[in-house]
Amino acid sequence: MIYYVIGGVLLAVLLFVWLQYSKVKKRLDATNIELDSLNKAKDKQFQLQQDLISILSQEVRTPLYGIMGLTNLLAEEYPELKNDKNLKSLKFSGDYLLTLINNVLHVNFLSSEEITAQNVLFDLKEVTQNLINSFGYATENNDNKLHFDFDQEIDPMVYGDPAILAQILMSLLSNALRFTKNGNVSFSISLIKKKEDVSTISFKINHDGYEVSQKDEKSIYEEFINVKNTKKSYLGTGINSDIVNNLAQALNGEVIIQEESPEGSEYALVVNFKIRQTKEEIPTNNDTPEDKESFHTQFRALIVDDNKLNLLVADKMLSKEHFDCTTIDNGFDAIELVRNNDYDVILMDINMPRLNGIGTTKRIREFNKTTPIIALTAVDVTQLNRQIVHAGLNDYILKPYDKNHLLEMIHKYLDNPVTK
Repeated sequence: MIYYVIGGVLLAVLLFVWLQYSKVKKRLDATNIELDSLNKAKDKQFQLQQDLISILSQEVRTPLYGIMGLTNLLAEEYPELKNDKNLKSLKFSGDYLLTLINNVLHVNFLSSEEITAQNVLFDLKEVTQNLINSFGYATENNDNKLHFDFDQEIDPMVYGDPAILAQILMSLLSNALRFTKNGNVSFSISLIKKKEDVSTISFKINHDGYEVSQKDEKSIYEEFINVKNTKKSYLGTGINSDIVNNLAQALNGEVIIQEESPEGSEYALVVNFKIRQTKEEIPTNNDTPEDKESFHTQFRALIVDDNKLNLLVADKMLSKEHFDCTTIDNGFDAIELVRNNDYDVILMDINMPRLNGIGTTKRIREFNKTTPIIALTAVDVTQLNRQIVHAGLNDYILKPYDKNHLLEMIHKYLDNPVTK
């Protein structure tokens, strides 16, 4: 009899435990469903925020491209304006605004996307000299002195991403100027070592000033978040060091901080660059008109962009290099032009109404497999890489772009045409 009693008690206990487990499980399932719904809503909201920032950045990039392009064209067409204060102010503002837009984009995708660097041939000395020229305007406003030194042992023609490099250096230089009043900012570029076709180059920046103390601002990280001092500066708020570090990693480089600098702060960007092995160069504005005529008149370019100002800038850039340019503002007409004419290169805007650049390229590739098509886009390319490849585009350039970068990209495909 006692066994029946014990068995009944155990059965009752097991039934009670099972009922409690069922209740707890139901509550946990309900909680999991609720958490999953909240996570999905959070992810959706985060994606909407990313998309909004990307769209806004793109909308700002498009007119900025026109402003910067026309500024550079004015300086080229009217050399007497090269040192004009108003033109220098406009150029600096455009360059600085572009850097801020790029920083916003990289913050937007910092946790979800990797930064993809290009590998193009560019003039390192020209890129860094242009930065110094741009910052010359800023130093006029706060009595700072900006010093520049370029190691003559460096081969200036290197492979890499000039846009990302300029973004890092502009951020570091603006940061140095922000924390210096009536002082000195030194920017030196030195060759650390050279092995076969790779040069290890240091971009060192150090600064002083009465607002800088070794105790408070001995590291670049503290400077980036020191809002109190930042508000007193002409250049405005600082940037997050994570952006600079991620950009440096995209170049396979590193930001090194000297925390025991005797005065002010000192930090350096160290990057390995592959150097050019041949002596062949893309013609620049220093070439004679006869050389340029013989090199360029054979090429015809089709430029597709829905923005009239962008068409004007691109047309003027290439026409000065003696390209025969045709411009069109929509994808449908571009398709018919390509069908009925022979072009050596097509520059294709991505974000166009009715039929965008990707759709236009897909239709062109149905009957033309060989003409190089280069995307001109204000959209962050981390979102477009797969679409660009599948559409049949050969390459891309992010707006705003430098004329020399555009020419280098074009001749990359003109000098190595696809065999039909």
